[in-house]
Formats: sequence, C-alpha cells, structure tokens
Amino acid sequence: MIRLRSTLTVKLFRDLWRLRAQAVAIALVTAAGIATVVMAQGLIRSLDATRAAYYDQYRFAEIFAPLVRAPEPVIAEVRRLPGVAAADSRISARATLDLPQIGEPVSARVHSLPAPTADALNRLVLRGGRLPEPENPNEVVASEPFVLDAGLRLGDRFRAVLYGKQVELRLVGTVLSPEYIYALAPGQFMPDNRHYGILWMAREPLAAALDRKQAFNEALVRLSPGADSDDVIRRLDLLLAPYGGVGAYSRKQQISDRFISSEIEQLRTMAAVLPPVFLLVAAFLLNIVLARLVETEREIIGLMKAFGFRNRAILLHYAALALLLAFGGFVLGIGLGIWLGRALSQVYQRFYTFPFLAFRAGLDVYLLAAAATLVPVLLGATTAVWRSARLTPAAAMQPPKPADFSSAILGRLTNRLGPDEPSRIILRGLLRRPLRTALTVLGLASALALYVATQNAPASMNRMIELGFGAADRSDLMVTFAEARDARALYELARIPGVIAVQPFRATDARFRAGHYLLREGLVGAERDGDLSRLVDMQGDAVSLPKDGAIISGRMAQALDVGRGDVVEAEVGEGERPVLRLPVVGVLDSPFGATATLDRGALNRLLREGNTLSGAYLEVDPARRAAAEKRLEQSPMVAGISRSAAAERAIRSTIEENLLTMTLFYSGLAGLVVAGVVYNSARISLSEQARDLASLRVLGFRRREVAFVLLGEQAILLLLSLPLGLVGGVELWRYLAGRFNSDLFTIPVVIDPRVLGQGVIVMAAAGAATAMLIRRRVDRLDLVRALKTRE
Repeated sequence: MIRLRSTLTVKLFRDLWRLRAQAVAIALVTAAGIATVVMAQGLIRSLDATRAAYYDQYRFAEIFAPLVRAPEPVIAEVRRLPGVAAADSRISARATLDLPQIGEPVSARVHSLPAPTADALNRLVLRGGRLPEPENPNEVVASEPFVLDAGLRLGDRFRAVLYGKQVELRLVGTVLSPEYIYALAPGQFMPDNRHYGILWMAREPLAAALDRKQAFNEALVRLSPGADSDDVIRRLDLLLAPYGGVGAYSRKQQISDRFISSEIEQLRTMAAVLPPVFLLVAAFLLNIVLARLVETEREIIGLMKAFGFRNRAILLHYAALALLLAFGGFVLGIGLGIWLGRALSQVYQRFYTFPFLAFRAGLDVYLLAAAATLVPVLLGATTAVWRSARLTPAAAMQPPKPADFSSAILGRLTNRLGPDEPSRIILRGLLRRPLRTALTVLGLASALALYVATQNAPASMNRMIELGFGAADRSDLMVTFAEARDARALYELARIPGVIAVQPFRATDARFRAGHYLLREGLVGAERDGDLSRLVDMQGDAVSLPKDGAIISGRMAQALDVGRGDVVEAEVGEGERPVLRLPVVGVLDSPFGATATLDRGALNRLLREGNTLSGAYLEVDPARRAAAEKRLEQSPMVAGISRSAAAERAIRSTIEENLLTMTLFYSGLAGLVVAGVVYNSARISLSEQARDLASLRVLGFRRREVAFVLLGEQAILLLLSLPLGLVGGVELWRYLAGRFNSDLFTIPVVIDPRVLGQGVIVMAAAGAATAMLIRRRVDRLDLVRALKTRE
C-alpha cells in the first residue's frame, strides 16, 4: 500500500509539473476571487470594528435632539428619562469663515467643547496643538482634514461670522471626532474639507456670541443597555417640544454614520457578487483541464486498476491534483487580498477620517476563503474525477469510441462557410463539440463582463455629478440662513451688487409616516418655475412642480411603500410643529437625497408662516463675484455660503483619489481573469489537437497554416464571446449599481462606449499575447511524439 501511494504521489507531482502552464492560469483566476473575498470581508470587519471601538472609546452619542433654546436645568430632566444612561447639552451653530488663502466662501459648523471629563459625550481626539483655554475666549480647535486642506497652521487667526456677529478666532489645535468621520456641508454628498470645516470652542464665549448663556440648543444622549431607542426619542420630543425641539433622531440617521453604513453595505455587495463569478470561471477551467487529462490517461488508468489500484485511490489522486492546481491560487489570493486590503485601508482612512484603521481579516475570513476555494474545485473536478472511477480496466486499455462526426448538415455547413481546408477544419472542430465550445465562450464572456462592469463605475459617478451640478443645480452660490427669514431677505439678496438672479427655497426636517413606516428626511419648498435649481430625473430632464401635492424621491417612496396617489403624513419639527397630509403626485428618481418637494408657496401656507425662505440660489456676475461673496460673508442673516463650482471640484477630486483607486484594483483582478481564461483555453486546445496538427504537418501543411488552424479557432471563440461579454458586463453593472444605491444617493447606470471598446481591446491583447506563446509551441511541436499519441 505504501508503494502504491508512493507511485501515485510521484505521478501526482509529475502531472502537476506537466500542467504548470494551465495551473498558472487557474491560479490567477482563483486568486482574483480569493483576493476579493479576503479584501472585502477584511475591510467590512475592519471598518465595523474600528467604528465600534471609536464610538465606544470616545463615547459617541446614540440620540441627537436639536432644539431652539432650552435652559440648562432641562438637561437634568433628560438624564432622568427611562432608558437614558447619559446625556450632555451643547451649543451648536453654523458660521461663515474669512480665510484669505482660499479666497472663496468657507462654511463651518461650530460646537461647544465637550466637558473635560471622562464620561463626556462626543469626546475629541487631539491630533496636534492643544485644547482652548478658558481664559482665552477666541481660541478654537478644528477638524484635522479641514486644517490640512484649507492650508491653516496652528496659531493662525481668522474672522468668522457667528449668528450675525463678527468674531476673531485663533487656531490652537487640530482634532478628530467620531461625529464627523464623514463631514458633509448642507446639501452635499461628498466631503469638501477645503470649503467646509468643523470648529470647537469653549462654551462660554460661544454662548455669548449666540445668546445662549445658561442655555443649550442640542442634547446628546447615550442609551442604557437594552433601551428602546424609539421610546426614548418619543419621550425626548415630548420633553423638548416647549423649547423648540425639531425632532430627535438616532445614530443610524446621523449623516456620518449613514455614509459609513452605506459603504459597508457596498462592500458586502462586492463580496457577495464578484467572488462567485471569479470562482465559477476557475471551476470551469479546472473541469476542462481534468476532463482532458482523464481522457488522455485512459490507458494509464486501466493499467493502474489492473495492477491493483482501487477506485478510491484513483479518485483521491485526481481530487488531490485538483486541489493542488487550485492551491497556488489560494495562497496567491490570500497574499493579494491582504495587500489590497491594506492599501484600501489607507484610502478609507483618508476618505473617512478615523484616527486609526488597521486591516484585519481574521482566521474565520481565511477559512471562508478556503471554503470558497474548495467548493469550485470540487464542483469543477467532480465530473472528471467520477469519469476516471467508472472506467473498467478492459475499457480503459482501449481507445475511446470515436465520436460520430458524419452529420451531413455539419458537413454542408462547414463546406459553405469555410473558404479553404484549414478554415473548414476550424469550423468542424467547433461545431462537433458544441457543449465545450459553448462553455469556452461562456468563460471568455464572463471574464470580459467582469472587466466591463468594474470599469463603468467612474462614468456613472461622473454622470451623477453632472446631473447634480449641471442639470439640477445651475446656480453660482447657495446661501442658507441661520433660521427662516421673511421676504425682505429675498429683496436684500437681490440688491447685492453683482447678483443677477435669486431663487428662494424653504427647507425643514420632517418625520414622514405612511402606515407603520416612518422616515426622517427633508421637506423642501421650491419655486415652480425656478431655473437656478430644478428637479431633474435620471435622464437630466426637468420636472415641473404641481400647485398642490408633493413629488417624493424614489428612495422615499420605497422606504414608505407609497406611490403616486397615496398620502403621506409629514410631522414638521419647527414652528407650530404641524402634521401635514401631503398627496403624492409624483415619484422621481433623482441622484441625491430622499426629500419630498412641493411648491414653496404651498409649503408656506401649510406651515402658516407667510412668505418665508430658508435660503436662496444665486446667479452672480463673474466679474463681481468676489465682492458679492464678501458682502454675503459680512451679512448677519447668512449662516452658510456654498459655491457650486468649488463643491463640484472637491467632489471630482475625491472621486479621482478614492473611487478610481478602487476601480483600478477591481479592474486589475478582472484583467487577471481575462488573461487566465484566454491562455488556458488556447493551451488546452493545443493539447487536444497536437496529434491532428502534427498530422497536418506530415501531410505537407506549412507551420503558419497549422498555427492558423489552432489560433483561428481561438479567434472565433473570442469573437463569439465579445457580444455576450459586453451585454453581460452591462447587465452586471446595472445590478451592482442598483445594489450600491442608498437612501443618500442613486447611481445612474451609464455605459461608457469607451469602456466597451477597452474591453474588446483587452480581450484582443490577451488573445494576441496568447497567440504568440502558442505559436511558439506549435512551431516546436515534436511530430514523432505527437503522432504516437493514442486517440
């Protein structure tokens, strides 16, 4: 038994060496799938664990309750609510900053510093400098990404407008906060750290500037273990309603946490969709290799059985060969996945401002990767291995029964389509093995589909930006007020020198309810005939607002399970806190947000507040833009200024730095699959047709004619796979884009024709490189050895 096992072991490694070229191709495809598993699952775990540790270590609040003004003793009542483990009050306001080195409007959110105690909520991570001292009221610390992108240095002084008051501030430190892992300016969906910053200053000077002495305008709450978040929010709203509470919300609705959760869900999608495609292609390649090996080793299998090898030993031999063929891919995939995971961790740490983010996959992820390797290996090897066990010694010692290729239809078809004999040989080889031809085309198409799907992401993101800034927002500046203003503010904006046109809007937060579904989102009143800001669909076409009723986003309609003709209730969190019944007159799929929009005049009437506005979109004369911006920065009614061109530049820069890096990684993996499938297909064809090609040489065919037979077959397979791969790639991207959508944005499905062309070029390049390698093997074909091979 030891001798038999030793013999099979020697044969095992000889087979592995003989199949080394195919083993490399299989390893590349397997490695791509395993790398995606390790990278995606490791990043999911790393982001989840880092977020949880960050939140816990710095005591990030679980409920946020903004309000207008409440006396400080009210926070003690909040702490006594059932389910509340800890609660802090703070002061928060929007501000505009005057930074000469930028020369464009800069908005900021200013918070009072957390209490200097270990149990304070939303504590800060000091990254440089120091915290403000109580005796220096103008000192502030700022978020580190803002300081770096805005070109600030410790000790710099700058002016800010807080609630209509101009103050001079001095930067003394840089910090990070669990509340602003993803810091977004109002109305944006990607960070612009150059034009939007987060500041913290001592509570007393901030209270004096905002007229909030011994008062606060936001409560932060952490829950007791097992507490019901919804019940605590309900009690908070009842308690804070007399003080202008605008509706408490949970951490899951906090904008920074929502984006991180969305990113984790996208990684889960990648981990669920892409690896199976990679690994199924690997299973297909493995099946072809082993099936061909068993077919050529019929006589050897018969001899082994005649000499006493049992079926079980032969089965285990070929199963072990299958595992060894995939083992290299598993090891390479683990290493590649760890490398990609660490590289992307650095990208994520820049994009999401964590103080720490280490890539850790864990033993269970590696076990998952091992299982992901084992399943396709067994799937691909089962048919071929089972075929080896079914052969009897007598049947195995005989050549296989020749296939019946006498079909008259095939003969006539090949004679008509093939202009010469080599061409007819190619067509006969393809048509006589339709299943293998179809599977090969499917494998090549799958590789192309992966490339096309991963490369279309940048075009779709660019289209989303064009819809947001070119079609929907066509203004130069967006001005927001600290609180709703009457129509006089509109006239004051229009009189600013350089302002060409003004389009007001009214915006507020509301709780939308339909049946038992509940959603907290924005309620916007817009101008029906406005041209600076418009509602647009995913094709970029403007949508007119009706006189009555609301147009809601597709994401809101899905979350509330409503459609056109239904009615939703909107509980407004400010003013008289009315509950509005809004007929849904339209459902609009738009790039950003999940808002409900209606005519501003109609919203003003429903809120019973007269002609009021929350801000306005401005068109400004380019020659006088700087003066207009300066005037707006000095205005006491303006709480924030956003320049559309600057926001668009920041978003494009972010996409180029982060999305394109990830796209490059995934495209590289798809490229490995393309190369592996194309080469393996050609290499197996050469192995199968070696005797036929040698016979052609003996009959007088020249080397280039013999090579034409083999390479022509591969060229036809590639051509047949192109339309299927292009269509499959488009549909795969449609599916992935749909899974990537969240309640914060919708990715339009854009198919870039250049990507389709690039996919064809990549396949052609892989085919050309393979043709060069295979042509060399054909030219060096050992005619005597090939002709001695038994059919």
